[in-house]
Amino acid sequence: MNNWFITDLIIVLLYGLQHSLLTTKTAVKIYNKILPEYTWNFVYSIISVLTIFLGFYFWRPSEIFLFHLIPGSFSYHISVVLLSLSLFLFFFCFKFTTSFWQWLGIVQIANKISGKKSQVYYRMRNQGIKRYIRFPHHTCLIFFFWLHPVMTLDTLFLAISATIYLYVGTYHQDLRGLRIIGKEWEDYRKETNLLFPGIAVLKRFMADIRMSDSIKSEGAKL
Repeated sequence: MNNWFITDLIIVLLYGLQHSLLTTKTAVKIYNKILPEYTWNFVYSIISVLTIFLGFYFWRPSEIFLFHLIPGSFSYHISVVLLSLSLFLFFFCFKFTTSFWQWLGIVQIANKISGKKSQVYYRMRNQGIKRYIRFPHHTCLIFFFWLHPVMTLDTLFLAISATIYLYVGTYHQDLRGLRIIGKEWEDYRKETNLLFPGIAVLKRFMADIRMSDSIKSEGAKL
């Protein structure tokens, strides 16, 4: 047990460390002195993908099963459907935030080559799900790590580590939005939750649904 845990712990710590270091102001300033600023998101995405592949390549399985849902069973189908749904919603949520391609940094480079002006990366977006949760795509990723039909000790460790990392990273990204946007983001934070909706936000969500239904009903009468 100790062998797999130590290896996997080192992978998780190194992954978190390099990502934390790359997003510091110092690292970004150094990068911008060497390479054009508009390439930052793309290079960062490439490094992220490479580190993920390396991490899974060296990942050690514990071979200790906590549960293994039987393929074809009702619980297995529910798990697979929810797992697929979490991945689908991850991409769907980009409809209400920065685009997926801008998130990867491809749009910035394409716009630079074509001479177009890129949209500001940090700006207010409070449509759809973002009226209630500030970083919904991160919420979907957390569910993605927990909904697998097979759970071993090492996948449990991965799910816990990913959840902690996503929360800490999202929290700092939230503070970055507050620092860049200011008062507008501060007001937005008061009306929404970071990753999961609280009671007040759920009440507002239900009120919005009732209002929407009422408007549709009035429209149908007309």
